[in-house]
Amino acid sequence: MQEIWAWLLVNPARIMVLVSILFTIAVLRAEHGGRKSGGSGWLTLFRIGVGIIFSIVTAIVAAFFGSIGAFFGYLALQILVCVVAPVILVDRL
Repeated sequence: MQEIWAWLLVNPARIMVLVSILFTIAVLRAEHGGRKSGGSGWLTLFRIGVGIIFSIVTAIVAAFFGSIGAFFGYLALQILVCVVAPVILVDRL
């Protein structure tokens, strides 16, 4: 467990990605429950809106602790987690 925390703390952007994944899963679970009762998709829209801002913040943190390559890498990763994944997975629910 110590090695996992040490790996996560090398670059705090890794923790931000982990939080983002957990938040996306929580939103998808809530959206799935809402679909059964006539949900409208507002949670997913909220996730995408907040996710875009959080993606940029994560990329800036990654660049501060890494390099310009880390900026673009974490930006792409966060866009996949925060924008693309919710759209695809909510559609499949």
